[in-house]
Amino acid sequence: MSQKFNCHGCGHCCLMLIDAYNGCVSDDDLLRWKQQGRDDILAWVETLDLGPGNQLHTAWVNPETGEDVERCPWLLDMLNGNGYLCGIEPIKPDHCRAYPEHQKHAEATNCQGYNKTYAAPVETPKEGQHDE
Repeated sequence: MSQKFNCHGCGHCCLMLIDAYNGCVSDDDLLRWKQQGRDDILAWVETLDLGPGNQLHTAWVNPETGEDVERCPWLLDMLNGNGYLCGIEPIKPDHCRAYPEHQKHAEATNCQGYNKTYAAPVETPKEGQHDE
């Protein structure tokens, strides 16, 4: 029997964007952000035209430098320093919502969401950080 996933706010999915979760956002993500006027989020997405009807929306690209970032720009540190929160939780990308794909994916990326003994941090974000 597989364990139930429970995000503990460890941040491993957002601190080191090394797998597919830093790669791309969907057309649905872009549409949702455009409809909500989230130019702040859209500024971190670069759309590449790969040919007729084929576009790739890469995230997260620093709008000032044009470089991919290693840490998600929307990741918030908790005040007590014991974890992280998503600054765009209600409208985060589809690939973030789907993370991890399964328990082995979580283990491979050091996600603690299937670890029952991991103590989940509880706190609010630091003042002055990204918020919706």
